[in-house]
Amino acid sequence: MAQHVHSVPASRRGAALMLSFLVLIVILMICYQIARTTGLDRNEAQRTRTLTAMDYAISSAFMQVEEDLLADVAESGEEEAAGGAAVDPSLMGGGDEKDPAEGGGTGASDSQMDAWATPQVTEIGGEDLRIFVVDEDRKFNLLNMLAEDEEEAEEALEIVTRILDNCREGTLADLDRSEASEMARAMRDHMTRRNDSLLPRPQQLSSGDGDEESQREADPDAAAMPLTMREFVVLEPFQEQHFRDFFDQDGERVHAIDQFLTIYTSPATYSSPDAESGYEVNLNTAPLAVLNGLFDSREVDTRLWDEVLAYRNEAEEVDEDEEDYQPTYDEFGNEVPPRKFFDDLDELAELRSWDTIEAEEQAPILERLVTTSNVFSIYVVARKPLANEENQILQFQSLREREEYERTGLHLVRVVRRVVWRRGGGDGGASMTPLVPWEVLDHAPLQVLDYPEDL
Repeated sequence: MAQHVHSVPASRRGAALMLSFLVLIVILMICYQIARTTGLDRNEAQRTRTLTAMDYAISSAFMQVEEDLLADVAESGEEEAAGGAAVDPSLMGGGDEKDPAEGGGTGASDSQMDAWATPQVTEIGGEDLRIFVVDEDRKFNLLNMLAEDEEEAEEALEIVTRILDNCREGTLADLDRSEASEMARAMRDHMTRRNDSLLPRPQQLSSGDGDEESQREADPDAAAMPLTMREFVVLEPFQEQHFRDFFDQDGERVHAIDQFLTIYTSPATYSSPDAESGYEVNLNTAPLAVLNGLFDSREVDTRLWDEVLAYRNEAEEVDEDEEDYQPTYDEFGNEVPPRKFFDDLDELAELRSWDTIEAEEQAPILERLVTTSNVFSIYVVARKPLANEENQILQFQSLREREEYERTGLHLVRVVRRVVWRRGGGDGGASMTPLVPWEVLDHAPLQVLDYPEDL
């Protein structure tokens, strides 16, 4: 008996094949989406784990540096180690008493010869770290522009203008006098004319949970204290590059303006019956741009500040056979040669230019100088090699080589800054107060060198 086989029409076979192909496409898309989502989650988890490990290592580095800064006070053997104050209204006008005509002061000296002033590299928890500490007392506090005395405020404005004019001298990013003046006035107006500004008024640390309107009602004429220098980036004529360290097209070091100006030290650390504000910077650490900016060149010959830099870079004779002699090594393992520094302001007499200045002209210079530091910015740069770098061994031979490599983008870099106030001393002991606990930066800082051309 013959069997009849019913053949499927070709159109139905084509539809079935197409349906199977579409199902396969859907399955492949689902698998791809699952793989992609899983990969993204894995990468995000890896990124979070890496950043967490970096942050733990950075936190440990901060703790170590703070201990070293406290140990620096203890080793000084001074009863009063830190005389200045951080920005605190209750402390305005405080500080160690001294006679500017006589020079000197109380407290231990802080200089580039202190252990904290030498950048170091280390490894914590498998993370490569570079630690870089800068004393804020080397910078001029622009809050002096808010002095109640109009003459003092105007003088502070001129100082800020001169520093801005000097800070990028000799680079392609140099600021001319008119631009520097416009910047200084913009910063002052931002702080003193906030009621006329369209920008939001920042929440002050002392204002509790009140909103902007309650702050205005409480004190409509009060100056708005900035909480960070980057607050000024929104103002004309400021640009983002003014707050970054970089190399210009000629390879010259260009520094952020906050390497020379600060808001974290006290604008009133000098006490005398007729003084309302202070302008002090640390003579041992202040950059040349800051020192030159303290006075008009017609008032104080700039050769004085050139001699200051030469003095603190002059070799100091030490007895290496002494029991307590401990050499300092830089981040490349090289011994840092001992150099001179000013133990107190009386040692200015060792400079040739100082003897040519009349006694009554020396007094205002001494009023603007100290030899101690109390507020410090701690920078920690954590570096994580990428996958294609795992087998590379990087041995940096110079500071310039390291700084250029940190800007290549060939590795994961996390830069965090912490600002601390070293206060107290004596019987009560010194302590560290954080002013900026944790600030993530998008660029690695460049050291401000006395003689960058020697690199």
